[in-house]
Amino acid sequence: MPSALPSWIPALKPALTIGLLSLFWTWKTVCPLIVGRAHRWRHARRNLIIAVLNTILLSVVFGTATLAIATWASAQEIGLLNGFRVPSPWRWIIAVLLLDAWLYTWHRLNHRIPFLWRFHRMHHADGEMDVTTATRFHIGEHLGAATLRLGLIPLLGVNILEIVTFEILVVAVTMFHHANLSLGRIDPPLRWLMVTPRMHQVHHSRYQPETDSNYSTVLSCWDRLFQTYRMRPGPEPIELGLDEISGPRWQTVGGMLATPFVNLPTDLAHRKRE
Repeated sequence: MPSALPSWIPALKPALTIGLLSLFWTWKTVCPLIVGRAHRWRHARRNLIIAVLNTILLSVVFGTATLAIATWASAQEIGLLNGFRVPSPWRWIIAVLLLDAWLYTWHRLNHRIPFLWRFHRMHHADGEMDVTTATRFHIGEHLGAATLRLGLIPLLGVNILEIVTFEILVVAVTMFHHANLSLGRIDPPLRWLMVTPRMHQVHHSRYQPETDSNYSTVLSCWDRLFQTYRMRPGPEPIELGLDEISGPRWQTVGGMLATPFVNLPTDLAHRKRE
């Protein structure tokens, strides 16, 4: 099993990120799902500042640790995939399924556990969702996910190449379904396989029962399997964001970073569930 990455792999993820940001930004300009959004450049600049800060910190704190643990797990042949001696290409497919199922679980926990929601709500507070929203996550949420993943790697037995491959897939798909793109008639059949812009837009709705649905990241099957799939029957625009964090204060870099540490009267623990 691979214990090291090819020399060109580390440069692929940032190159793909920049390329997809440019592609989906242009596509959204030509064929948007929601029109009339203002302050696009200011909105993008603030989200991308958050993204750059997160990338630097996560690389410093978790880059070496992730590689070391994945290499050790592969060398010791521990974990689910190693224990069952799953051959390629089935191993790659199962690794993607397991990692994607974990992201579904983590995402759902972020909506159900009040402490986690405090960090995740920064992502949902974006009322002008576009491709840069895919990079808008609080560093506290990233730290929690990255820490838990360090324990997940030896449990599942995934190697470093499988992890990086899945991360690249996540970058591509999350940018795609956050990008406010209109796919027309392609969207309904495509969302039987993967998360589409319209499906994920429902997840970003201000209407709380819609916010608490459509948790999948790459494959849409998890929402269908666990009965959290929800769609609007009509093509009408969806109002995005959160009622409790809707002012311009929360869209600044400082406001975004402060979001988890402010007590709000309508925090998740007090929100009415339907």
